[in-house]
Amino acid sequence: MSYTAHKNHPGGRGWLRSASIVMIILAALMILAVPSTARTGSIQVIDNADTIFIYEENLDISALRLGANPVTFLRKFVDDNPGKAVIKEIPVPDDTSFTVYASSVGTDVGIYYAYNPTDGNTGKYVRINEPTVAIDAVLANPYHTDSIRGLNIPDTTAIAFKITSPNVGASYHLGTVFPATVDIVVTTPGGGELSIFQGRDFRGLNISSTEFYTDDPGEPGAFTFQGLSEGTYQAQARWSNPESFDSQAPDSNILTWNIGGTPTPTPTPTTPPSTTTPTTPPTTTVTGTPTQTVTTTEATTAPPVTTPGTTPSTTEPGPTPTPLEPVAALGAVALLALVLGRRAP
Repeated sequence: MSYTAHKNHPGGRGWLRSASIVMIILAALMILAVPSTARTGSIQVIDNADTIFIYEENLDISALRLGANPVTFLRKFVDDNPGKAVIKEIPVPDDTSFTVYASSVGTDVGIYYAYNPTDGNTGKYVRINEPTVAIDAVLANPYHTDSIRGLNIPDTTAIAFKITSPNVGASYHLGTVFPATVDIVVTTPGGGELSIFQGRDFRGLNISSTEFYTDDPGEPGAFTFQGLSEGTYQAQARWSNPESFDSQAPDSNILTWNIGGTPTPTPTPTTPPSTTTPTTPPTTTVTGTPTQTVTTTEATTAPPVTTPGTTPSTTEPGPTPTPLEPVAALGAVALLALVLGRRAP
């Protein structure tokens, strides 16, 4: 069918109008569905609604201007509402080279709106967070739920480190480039510090997600402490990039565990108790006057048996339920198109 026949068909123009409306709504839904958390252009160039971090230096926040007037303050409001009272005001001496000092932010992280005396509040904002990182040591994949923190484990146990950095992993990146890195430093019983051991290099690990394990694909891999000294070990994740994080941001918690000695049974799940099938109790006959039959009953169920060192078992998580919001939105769009098509001349 030609376009002309389509156009002259009864209700054809209404159908085209409805289709156009549907396409516009679908495009809007697709835009809303795409998160905008990555920085663009340069890691130090900040746009409206970006997340920045305490200790970052030389940031260009001039995109928060309303016109040509530079940003002179960042203001935090009650309930993040510019119509309410100001909680904190951070001076901005130069909005093309702004440093986020810990002393200026304190504990008041969150949304800050740009301001200058001429324009007032520009309506644009940034979110200020603190760069945090945490470490744990767990059994190697697929037993990541079992932590060895504070335990005694054999030196042949395969383990991996777990790194968590919710804010940096989510927001500090330029497209697919994640420049923030940490070094994992292990302190031995003798006081030495290692970042390379058992053929694994744990320096310069990119914070490329909110949580990752060092035996994930592309990471150094699982490892053991076989052949190393027995005793107490510690591990810490230390910022190595950017330089301002390295020199000022707090490093992770310090993790402690023991190699050798009497193994702690906690990290490896034990097998369930075994059950013995009941047997007929023995019958003992005692002769005398009169004759008596005495029945003695023994325990029929063996006590629970715990087998140390059994391979841990895990339960794979169930499938994630499909969100209903996109389905409902598309249903609403289809209904709108149908109604407009019918009402069109």
